[in-house]
Amino acid sequence: MSDSRSAPLPFKQGASWIWSAEGTHAESPVGAESPSHYKVRRFRREWELADAADAHGVIHVSADSRYVLYCNGAFVGRGPAKGDIHHHFYDSYDIGPFLRTGRNVIAALVWDMSSVAHRPTALGAPCSVMTYAGGFLLQGTVAGAGADEVLDTGRGGWRVAIDQAYRFQNDGTRFEGYHGYFEERVDTELPQGWLDAGFDASAWADATTLYPAERREERRDPASPYGLVPRLIPPLEEGAPVTFADAFLPGGGALSADWAKLLDNSSTGAPATATLPAHSEIEVIFDTGTITTGYPLLRAAEGAGATVRLTYAEALRLPWDTPEAELLGEQQPLENLASHFADEGTGWTFDRRGRISGWSDVWRPAGDADATYEPLHWRAFRYVSLHLKTGAQPLTLRAVSYRYSAYPYEEKADFACADASWSKIWDAGLRTMRLCSHETFEDCPHYEQMQYAGDTMITSHLGMLTSGDYRLSRQALLQFDWSRGPEGLTQSRFPSRLLQVIPSWSLHWITAVRDFGLCSGDLDTVKEVLPGMQGVLDWFRRHRDVSGLPAKLPYWNITDWCPWWPRGVVPGADSDPTCIIASQWILALDEVAQMCDWLGRDAEAATLREEAAVARQQLHELFWSETEGLYFDRPGGPEVSLYGNAWAVVCGAANDATCERLKQRFPHDEKLAPGSFFAWHTVFTAMVRMGTYDEMPNLLGPWHESIALGLDTFVEENSYWRSLCHAWSAHPVLEFLNRVLGVRPTSPGFATIRVQPHPCGLPWAKGRVCTPRGMVRVDWRRAGDEWRISIDSPPDTPVEIVLPDGSVHESPGGAWSWGANA
Repeated sequence: MSDSRSAPLPFKQGASWIWSAEGTHAESPVGAESPSHYKVRRFRREWELADAADAHGVIHVSADSRYVLYCNGAFVGRGPAKGDIHHHFYDSYDIGPFLRTGRNVIAALVWDMSSVAHRPTALGAPCSVMTYAGGFLLQGTVAGAGADEVLDTGRGGWRVAIDQAYRFQNDGTRFEGYHGYFEERVDTELPQGWLDAGFDASAWADATTLYPAERREERRDPASPYGLVPRLIPPLEEGAPVTFADAFLPGGGALSADWAKLLDNSSTGAPATATLPAHSEIEVIFDTGTITTGYPLLRAAEGAGATVRLTYAEALRLPWDTPEAELLGEQQPLENLASHFADEGTGWTFDRRGRISGWSDVWRPAGDADATYEPLHWRAFRYVSLHLKTGAQPLTLRAVSYRYSAYPYEEKADFACADASWSKIWDAGLRTMRLCSHETFEDCPHYEQMQYAGDTMITSHLGMLTSGDYRLSRQALLQFDWSRGPEGLTQSRFPSRLLQVIPSWSLHWITAVRDFGLCSGDLDTVKEVLPGMQGVLDWFRRHRDVSGLPAKLPYWNITDWCPWWPRGVVPGADSDPTCIIASQWILALDEVAQMCDWLGRDAEAATLREEAAVARQQLHELFWSETEGLYFDRPGGPEVSLYGNAWAVVCGAANDATCERLKQRFPHDEKLAPGSFFAWHTVFTAMVRMGTYDEMPNLLGPWHESIALGLDTFVEENSYWRSLCHAWSAHPVLEFLNRVLGVRPTSPGFATIRVQPHPCGLPWAKGRVCTPRGMVRVDWRRAGDEWRISIDSPPDTPVEIVLPDGSVHESPGGAWSWGANA
């Protein structure tokens, strides 16, 4: 992808959106539709190039809803990135390397999801793909010897065909399909050679012009539904084909020697093959060895009349009421079998005797001598089942592999300590973050693929500290700002076809903005979204009751998946103020005040701090129980929770004396409503304030349990009922960097830094944290009360060092050490 910032801005004039002819009619002509719930179109534009040696050109491309772009048969890119109609992304590509002397062709496969409603219980279209109507858009000129060739759509030369090969179905798929019709069926009617120059497209129609392209900032009296904006993030990483780690028959049976050879050669394309005779059937389950996201890839020969079904799953399933389940439970207690329940009355397992259940794709080969299949969109899986059924012709598999795809984070940070088990938590946390980061952050890659503000608050922070890459974080903050409604709140998830509002999640967005400013130093973005943050604060002000605190809030007041709370809603949320939400609002007041300080808005900052101070006192008086020595969840109680008491501490309502009382019961008391993985992010912060953070290692049990069960990602919550890879559970990585190493920014962009290690009973820990100024390395060791610590920070970057004995030291930046032999 090219960076064309120095070139004239695209889409100021010239190019127009195009589609097939029915795009201009209220109803499609008879026979004009794809045989699919989506509309799929193929576009081509050919031209002659006298000499490719000096030819060059940058093109700008978008589509509604998705495209895959090719030049002279070679893959160029796919997109657009997920946005919304008024912030519709376009991509820019340098096609110079793809050009050749003579006949050239640009081709695109485009699928339109606009005519399909999103229905979570019955799939429908992806909830995260916001769409208006089918369309394709390209602007660009190829320059070189001879006359320049203008490739703009809407200027003639573009041809379109209505695709008859792709179908998108819901074939019995169950349970919250927020990523839409997942079953991609590809039949034999693929037009062979359509990507190549010289293909006979005489039967294709001329593309129909729809409306002119318009940049978002140029719109005055719009003629187009789309406000075009340049892509904000790099293309997703798409790796080379990788061999599956294992394969077996359903029930755990061993493969024949021919099939087993595919595991050795699928990544290299070597000649080992497996052939299924005509009129035969087989199912083989392939195992990556770890949950991943990417593209399964099949290479095959012959197979006309065959059906290949690919089914994807994070884990295998086992009905608990079968003798096999009882036997497996006896033979594999907890080490390899989760004794928990999921949908369809089954438990999950990594034992090969489990069965596979999940979303599917279907491929029907045309019978070619060398054919490939790869879905149009990445999938999330550990297991891929191939169910093959042949017709009159045998089917030969030449390769079964997969390609990793995710946001291209480059992991630069590292962490190690005396407890080797923490390294597994570190690895699983980072893997969880990576698999929940694509064109947006996601809560989970398998079930929803939706960007939620609560999850984003954690994964954005992780991505910045471990990679030094701030682009996906910035995009997320802008997208939530774009999602705000007229009342002022952000949507809880965005981009999203279905409006969902969780008031607390708007407050988590504010925290994510504050963390972004501290980590990146990008105050222009903070300034851009400041009015939105002020709008959020004001919404809560308008919902205060006589107590002075927000009360009886509309929308979904989930705060955490506490198993004692219906749908995660804390008691009293529908009628009273709650300790949790009021505390979150108070913290947001302080955070926006901090950001106003950065922007030189001193008066606003002072006003916000005064407001927060008054609200803190109101909260303490309303929720504190002197009898219980805890904060009630609602005025007068009787409910108390881990999460509510953590938030009262984090927002500053609990003074030193109150914290001393809380220590007697927090966080261990069984009367406290328990928190899920998400709640512990706040609990750990509260423990720092209370001076009990050294107990943190004793509370990592749920993460150790997940790893002991065979997982290398962290689950949605600790009943294991759904997602086995969930973004918000990755936050222990933040604890290791921010608290155990102790590295935190004290001004935007790590311009000043504090290093305040928490030993947590460890004799040593070391690691590195990413900043825009360079890496910060910390290595500390202790023996009894003796401390040795060395820090290497970017030059000219003041560092305040606070040691566990309370002593404070300073470094101007660069290498610094303290202790024996320093």
